[in-house]
Amino acid sequence: MTGNSELLYFESCNTSWCFDQQSRRFKRIPRPTGRQASATDFAVVKWEEYFALNFNDGSDEFTVALNSEESKLLRSWRHSDNCTHCFGDEAAYSTEEISVSELSHLLEN
Repeated sequence: MTGNSELLYFESCNTSWCFDQQSRRFKRIPRPTGRQASATDFAVVKWEEYFALNFNDGSDEFTVALNSEESKLLRSWRHSDNCTHCFGDEAAYSTEEISVSELSHLLEN
């Protein structure tokens, strides 16, 4: 994970992330095979607004709140060399967006 006072950059198992913390916006792109994403990769992607970025203490998990009610979330984990999530098979996992109301409905049925 790298960053300065305004930008935060890191990789999840299948996605490269860049957060502009001061402006509360982020970019994400599919992680290029065999390399880290470059500034050119990020240049073609539009910024998206976010309301909160939370890291789970003691793990690599993180959550991005896409609205102020935190009912629309992105959840994933930061990738590492010895990743326990993808076990080296980056294609097996993906970051998905799901609303809390949709999840509640699925769990009720």
